[in-house]
Amino acid sequence: MPLPIAHSLISTTVYVAYRGSLSPRRDIPWIGLFILVGLLPDLDIILTPIAGIAFHRGISHSLLFALVSSTLIFLTVRYTKGNVSKRLWLYLCITALLHPLCDYFTPDYLEVRRGVQLFYPFSLRYYESPYPLFMGIELRYFETIFSTHTVLALMHETFVTGTIFLTTLYIRDREFRTVVHSILRR
Repeated sequence: MPLPIAHSLISTTVYVAYRGSLSPRRDIPWIGLFILVGLLPDLDIILTPIAGIAFHRGISHSLLFALVSSTLIFLTVRYTKGNVSKRLWLYLCITALLHPLCDYFTPDYLEVRRGVQLFYPFSLRYYESPYPLFMGIELRYFETIFSTHTVLALMHETFVTGTIFLTTLYIRDREFRTVVHSILRR
């Protein structure tokens, strides 16, 4: 699975695409909301001691869960904040959908599972891309958490998602583009 850093960078990227700019002071609560939506499927890890390791990447990693959870979060925001754009719902859905899709493109080292249950409840099958984008990590054993492979996977994920984030920020944020151009002119 991509680690929370990658999912958080992807969620922040979607927020920048939604907002069109990034002002940390103004946007921290909204970025937090997008990161929450992007990390929500991994809360199934809490149930792992009860349900077993194979439970992860199941129901909460389905496209249906992404649509339902982002819709409920949107309705909660709309209820508490008042009138918010329906466009927010679309971007929250995109954020939620990107989590299982990123996990789809990440090798799953658990033989009993091999993938993500993308189409639950319509299909109980697990799907995994034959062309991984991320390296994947093994979390069942303590020694693999702090391995060279995990560090390389973290660096790889950060590079891939960080590049996408910076590219989106460059395209969408005029102020960021100005800073980049002034640095390049030196």
